[in-house]
Amino acid sequence: MQLIVVPPLTDFTTEVMAPAGAEVLDLNARIVERLADPSRLQAAARRPAGGTAEGPLGALLELAAAAVLERGVFDDAHLRAVGTALRLAADPAVRLDLDRLELAEGSTQSSRDVLGAAGRCELFRPEIELAAEAAAGRRAHVVVDAGRQLPAAFALVAALGAERVTLCGRLVARQRAALRRVPELAGVELLAWSPARAIRPSWYDRASGRPQNAGRARPDDALVTRSGKRVRWVTGACPPPADGPWAGRLDAVEAAAWPRDALARCRGLTIIATRVDFLAAVTGLNGVTVDLRRLLSAIAPGVPVACELVLGAPGMDAGVVGESVELLAAGAGGVRLAGLRPYRMAIRTPWAGPSVRVPPERGNDLVRWIRFDAPGTMRAYEVAAMISDWLGRLPGLPAGRLAACSVAGQEPASAWDPCAEVVRGGAGPDGGGPGTFAVSLRSGRSLRLRPYQVAPVARLAADDPHALDTLPERARTELTAGLARAGVLRGREGAAART
Repeated sequence: MQLIVVPPLTDFTTEVMAPAGAEVLDLNARIVERLADPSRLQAAARRPAGGTAEGPLGALLELAAAAVLERGVFDDAHLRAVGTALRLAADPAVRLDLDRLELAEGSTQSSRDVLGAAGRCELFRPEIELAAEAAAGRRAHVVVDAGRQLPAAFALVAALGAERVTLCGRLVARQRAALRRVPELAGVELLAWSPARAIRPSWYDRASGRPQNAGRARPDDALVTRSGKRVRWVTGACPPPADGPWAGRLDAVEAAAWPRDALARCRGLTIIATRVDFLAAVTGLNGVTVDLRRLLSAIAPGVPVACELVLGAPGMDAGVVGESVELLAAGAGGVRLAGLRPYRMAIRTPWAGPSVRVPPERGNDLVRWIRFDAPGTMRAYEVAAMISDWLGRLPGLPAGRLAACSVAGQEPASAWDPCAEVVRGGAGPDGGGPGTFAVSLRSGRSLRLRPYQVAPVARLAADDPHALDTLPERARTELTAGLARAGVLRGREGAAART
């Protein structure tokens, strides 16, 4: 039986659609399940040192994340709780986040840096040992779709033996030549095959109540709609599925070219753009401008459509980008803003406009992104400042670049943010000793509650709209302002207090 191994860290809201007769060992799902185990988070928070490098605040965030995960609801709050667990998991070699992995030293564009991280990383060691046991002499097909999976993939090669490993996946298909030149991968088979992926059922059909799957996947574990069909997850330059429902995260230029019959089967779409001048003129990652009106007319009403804006593309100044953000923040044409991130020029992607590419840094032998220079382009500090400013003004953006975010609809309106919890017994970051706190996983902030505030805030967290009515006006105003500054309120109350 063919063994397919999925190394961390990739989108845990999706899973591999295994070929018939294949066995899938999803190490990515296992590490997420292990690190985001509520009991583990609670134990870490109770340690004398405060649980994390972030001290008492980190411990409060761990307790809040544990409480959210214990709800068993697969929503934005659950994603942020998982992200908190990953971010606070300390390791000497890597730093994790919901949709990112960074090396403590170096870059995943350097095989030397990746190999060093693979040898030092402690976080995924249990999963590597599990894979060695499960392989039991068999050849393992290790699926590497993104650069953030490279440290674990290299560790798997070392643990299983190069002669027993086939590296495959989208990243391998793009970088086979570079990977062949890495001495430590001599003997590894490199295969330009990428298994399809589907969204896990718990993240798509949330009313189903089915638990999130982790570990060894079975064919009936893949995402199904109410009609029983699996929903494919499509990214990058993947062609449209020949049939059946799908959801995806696509460049604007790629998405605009898809046929209407494929778009009619869409269940959720995130479009990536560098500029938006209403929906008749949207610029993609290659600088080409397309009209999205045909695409939007082909997608069924009610299907979530969002746009992730990439800041800092060649020739896009702050004025142009700012106008694009404002249009998307206003929900132009029913397309909501999915997020903001810095632009990176892919090494094989041409740009339809003037730009000068800068050679990669010496020692980077797994290059995927390169530096560039172009007139009228935002500088890195401008990009960072604009992203920070808008994230503060738009706290309701999706948690990350995950499949679950592309198929999620609008959350029910309430004053209390579902990503917040009332945490009792934590020490708190203010040095005031143990107490009760309102903690936001969205903002990463907390507010110490006075004894008389605990009961009404707990009722507010339970969606009681009149929870604060019994407080005197001055006390209610003061409390509301504090809760909003901590990020646990949303809507008009939160916006008014933040401003």
